[in-house]
Amino acid sequence: MTPARLAALVSGAYPPGVYRWRSRAHPGALGRELAGCGWSGYALDGVTDPVRLFEECAGIMTFPSWFGHTWAGLVDCLADLSWLPGTGHVLLWERYGAFAADATAWRQAYDALGRAVAARARYPVPPLFVLLRGSGPEVSPLDGTPIPVLPVAPVLPVAPPTGPPVGRRINGSVIAGTGRATGPIAGRASGSGGSRPRRAR
Repeated sequence: MTPARLAALVSGAYPPGVYRWRSRAHPGALGRELAGCGWSGYALDGVTDPVRLFEECAGIMTFPSWFGHTWAGLVDCLADLSWLPGTGHVLLWERYGAFAADATAWRQAYDALGRAVAARARYPVPPLFVLLRGSGPEVSPLDGTPIPVLPVAPVLPVAPPTGPPVGRRINGSVIAGTGRATGPIAGRASGSGGSRPRRAR
């Protein structure tokens, strides 16, 4: 399956990083596109504080038991992800502006995400992209530079999925959407993401 909306990302035209993304595509459609090209996707929606961010990331990306629910622990886990399948990973953060209302927490989160992406890029492991969607800051809270924008590719005809519907999982079930849904936006398979770059700082 050729990814339509995320073609620029999957093709390698853009390096791994934290991007703003203006597409209105439903997470389920994105999940099918990613799964069709061997990638995995995960959605955060409406997270408003660090505690909830840690909990949601740990849940949807099945962090191991050593995750300490701290910013350093978040960097370590996102820089690893060896327990997840896929030749690439996408974390779609919906309505990130709700979290960014707390300037201190937003700075810490943005720094942690950037450090994790950069740590993974130093190893031969599947890339990690973080897509920020919805209203929110357009510049980095670290240095004031614009947060890069991942272009929205034109929607091309996509073959219908052959497996069960893929969407956001809550308590093991797949649903079309919800006001504060969290969960994978792509199917999972057995396998490892590669070597483990541990303890990135």
